[in-house]
Amino acid sequence: MLTMGAAPVDDTMAAGGGRSSLAVRTSALYAALYLHYGFFLLIPLWLSHEGATPSEIGTLMAIPLLLRLLTVAPFAAWAGRHGRVRTGIAATALAAAGLVALLSQADTAAERFAIVVVFSIVWDQIPVLVDAYASMAVRARSLDFGRLRVWGSIGVVVSTAAAGWTVGRTGIGAVPLLIAGFLLLTPAVTLLLPGDRMLAANEAAVRGGWRDLFADRALIGAMVAASFIMGSHGVVNSFGAIQWAANGVSTTQIGFLNAAAIASEILAFTLGGALLGKRDPRILILLAAAAAALRWSIMATDPALPVLYLAQCLQGLSSTGPLLAPMMLIARRVPAHLAASAQGLNAVFIGAVLAAVTASSGFIWSGGPGRAYAAMIVVCLLGLPLLIARGRRIAPAGHSAL
Repeated sequence: MLTMGAAPVDDTMAAGGGRSSLAVRTSALYAALYLHYGFFLLIPLWLSHEGATPSEIGTLMAIPLLLRLLTVAPFAAWAGRHGRVRTGIAATALAAAGLVALLSQADTAAERFAIVVVFSIVWDQIPVLVDAYASMAVRARSLDFGRLRVWGSIGVVVSTAAAGWTVGRTGIGAVPLLIAGFLLLTPAVTLLLPGDRMLAANEAAVRGGWRDLFADRALIGAMVAASFIMGSHGVVNSFGAIQWAANGVSTTQIGFLNAAAIASEILAFTLGGALLGKRDPRILILLAAAAAALRWSIMATDPALPVLYLAQCLQGLSSTGPLLAPMMLIARRVPAHLAASAQGLNAVFIGAVLAAVTASSGFIWSGGPGRAYAAMIVVCLLGLPLLIARGRRIAPAGHSAL
């Protein structure tokens, strides 16, 4: 098992600055990263404005889902092994900003395809490396990951709210340049962050590579279980708004429903770590599976609007639990030089299940909402035998790392 002790660190030490200072800077990194997401959601509209056909748009939007399965884990492992996670964040964000700006100059489908392929390879690394950096910060200074990550959700809310207003004044043609501008915030924040080796300065030398992660069956089982829960959101992501609109829910109410889901995520990120305390993070996966199963059961019945709000609020558990639990486990069990490898592996698991569910969601939905959500109940519970059968009580690594 890759559990490794991390000696307590005094807050006045130079490695990473004070505990509160590191928490603020890592939170700022999450906020900076996610501030472009609301504008990124408008890329299909921009592509249509540029004359792309529906089939081209579908292909371009599917490229990131496919490429992340091949490229994220190797690059993240390299960055972690060489102590280049912070540098990797800055480099990939800068490259992504340049590529999306270049996309605004593409005139043909072939040019757009080539740029999106390279952009996807680069951009997919950024959130994985940011999570890896956060897990090192959590491990080094006993930070609360949920309270760091919540600023990413806040960034999404701010970005989504601002995107429509901004584009209404700049025009849809400015979307790639707006995305590029917000992407530049991420490398700017990395200038304020301590390097990888400073965060790991208090850890004894540990041998081992990314393959050793598979020896930790509790960690791998938790990742797989979490990925199935995350993947079970594929149907509601693709067809939720369509189902609601068909039942007479207005676009305004659909916006409020999505806002309720995001608000529940923010609450869960803020309170999750404190409520869990030193307990096994896999408890969050069990709670998430129960919440997801209940949510899909409700959605299968075409519920009335008040009940639909309740279902959306369950996202605070169904989505946040499988994100928080692997991060907490990585911070507790994985030494700093393998944190990025673990995050890359986790991203591959989630990406594989989500891509499979999303790709088949049209076929699943053709049988009606009842059957579609019944299938999602099965998906969200698939990984639990791994979690229960192979799980064992986690011994905190020197301190709680939460």
